[in-house]
Amino acid sequence: MLLVACALPLCGARAQRVGVALSGGAARGLAHIGVLKVLEEAGVPVDVITGTSMGSVVGGLYAVGYTAAQLDTIVTTEDWYRLLTDPVDRRDLAVERKFTEDHYLLTLPIHRGGIKLPKSVVPGQRISQLLTGLTWSAHAIRDFRALPIPFAAVATDLETSKAVVLDHGFLPDAIRASMALPSVFSPVELADTAFIDGGVVRNLPAQDARVLGADVLICSDVTDPLEPRDSIISLVDVLVQSVSFRVWDSEAEQRSKCDVLILPEVRGFSTFGFARARDVIARGEAAARAALPGIAAALAKRRVSRRAGAPRSPVIEPESVLVTSVRFDPPDLVPGGFLARALGVRPGSWVSRRALGQRMSRLYATGLFESVGYRIEQGDLVVLLRERAGGRFGLGLRYESRYKASVLLSSTLGRVSGGLNGRADARLGQQIQIGAGVSQPLGDGRSFTLGAAADYVRSPFDLYQGDHRVAQARVDLGAITTSIARSAGTLADASLRAKVEYARWAEEVSAVASNPIYRAFYSVAGVVQVDTYDRGLFPHSGVGFRAVSEWGNRLTVAAGGVAFSHHTADLRAYLPLVRRVSLWAGATIGASGGEPPPHYQFFLGGANTYYLFPDRDIAFVGLRTQARRGRHVQKAELGAQWELAPDVFARVRWNAGTVLDRWSFDPARYVQGAGVELGAKTFAGRLSLSASGNAHTTWPIVEIDLGYPF
Repeated sequence: MLLVACALPLCGARAQRVGVALSGGAARGLAHIGVLKVLEEAGVPVDVITGTSMGSVVGGLYAVGYTAAQLDTIVTTEDWYRLLTDPVDRRDLAVERKFTEDHYLLTLPIHRGGIKLPKSVVPGQRISQLLTGLTWSAHAIRDFRALPIPFAAVATDLETSKAVVLDHGFLPDAIRASMALPSVFSPVELADTAFIDGGVVRNLPAQDARVLGADVLICSDVTDPLEPRDSIISLVDVLVQSVSFRVWDSEAEQRSKCDVLILPEVRGFSTFGFARARDVIARGEAAARAALPGIAAALAKRRVSRRAGAPRSPVIEPESVLVTSVRFDPPDLVPGGFLARALGVRPGSWVSRRALGQRMSRLYATGLFESVGYRIEQGDLVVLLRERAGGRFGLGLRYESRYKASVLLSSTLGRVSGGLNGRADARLGQQIQIGAGVSQPLGDGRSFTLGAAADYVRSPFDLYQGDHRVAQARVDLGAITTSIARSAGTLADASLRAKVEYARWAEEVSAVASNPIYRAFYSVAGVVQVDTYDRGLFPHSGVGFRAVSEWGNRLTVAAGGVAFSHHTADLRAYLPLVRRVSLWAGATIGASGGEPPPHYQFFLGGANTYYLFPDRDIAFVGLRTQARRGRHVQKAELGAQWELAPDVFARVRWNAGTVLDRWSFDPARYVQGAGVELGAKTFAGRLSLSASGNAHTTWPIVEIDLGYPF
């Protein structure tokens, strides 16, 4: 400190400007925060600052006015896993999307009629929201030279491969463009130009700091060195090494422009090792302290005056802002009523930064947009939307004990502005379902949806006598359905549907030959769903409810019309006790009237839920899949869940219930069962090993379930 102070004379000639250039380096770039800490402590003025990639994040926020201590707090308290994986919170999804989003192992974009690989692993929505929220005070500033510290970021033009200096525009967008690491984060489009990470062509923006006016230039460089061949063992290693070839082309030239070069020792830290942020920052501090004599000499040589006054004041961003108007850009992408309802911000209301971030997440979770952002200028909230082009192709895989391996192939097509969407699905395996449908949102608020679908289903059914399987039947059915649905946002929806169905029921494996049953009928049904689960697999809290009431009859009077009805309701609630332990309770009741088709009976048994006939196949531990069937069902269950480690779960549950041909309520006749389960959330979906039994079983029933449910 004293050394630097002595080198900063109070009097001198023309005032010289001190610049700082910060390199890219992903998590290693957090070392720049440590460098800035030491510069602040030593009283070294920072008059201009430039950054590339992570250097642009640190430099841009520092230019807005954040102190190094504030930056330290930000990076060490953020949930970097969420920032780098861009998950959509399940509670932000509409109810109908909560079910379908839990299906897929992999989704790919459909563009120009073909299935394509995505442009990146991570869209970058959460990173953009974070930067937008941290720069409220600079939203109205278009020239970055007008920031408290003049600033510029470096990005790469994806089309020309040229370095582009971003020194004007919307600051969060410029920072986000500079850090768009190829294949990891999506490119950023600004004024019809697509940008990727500036580190591809100029990882250390020294020359840009000189152009911005730096007379004395201090550079902090954490550029990755080229790795030896034997250390390149993964796809990411190959990607980083290939990008580094181009990075090092400019390194020598850029370093030669620095008066002081600080090289934090961060080679032992991984590219995405944000969990070790404190250690990386400490390495930056150590390197900067070692460089203080060189900094003092450089400042003395140019006669830089030390600036009197208090240490840098921390930025105090407002916690909330008064929104005087709301508009969407572009204005006619989606009906305004729908956007206003999804956003939930009204003109004349105060909104906090956290609440505004949550509203943007909810809007993004509709799945209609490639990205959702915002800017605030003098109370004017501008919501920035980018339409999701084309459709999506989804792939689901699963294996479970009863039906073995299954594959789900699904595609959705349609554009936001047109509203009309199409889908085609194929589930292949012992259970087959092939279908196609279209849907059209109605009204300015798009809270109603009109739909039509055609489906073919084939599924085996096990027939038991006591605890022994004595026959196997198969149902083949084709159905045409029309529906109208009413969405109540992220919590509930209700629908009415009319269906014409043709079904064939035949016993394929049986000791006694029986003629197949053919049935053509129509039905009308009402469905109500509520879903507030915090996650689709192994929920910790929330409520799920589904009720279906259906009435049907033979399609023609000549066939001897026989009316029937089918009603079911399922309720389940999870209550968290402590952070990793929760209890749940559930109940299912169902009843049939008249003469329903055979596949409309209720089937009880199996530890896992089956989704081809979710209103009729009822999970029940202690019984084999479909071990009981009847016209009515009653079931109650209790369970406890303990998260042993992140995404690893132990569960115990008890259930009691029965199926009946005539409705009665006699709990003394209920079958009881209990089971234990060890499960995990994996990249392939749910992994579960369960064992269950009842008072009459000699050996436990062991079941395996792997994959996403569909």
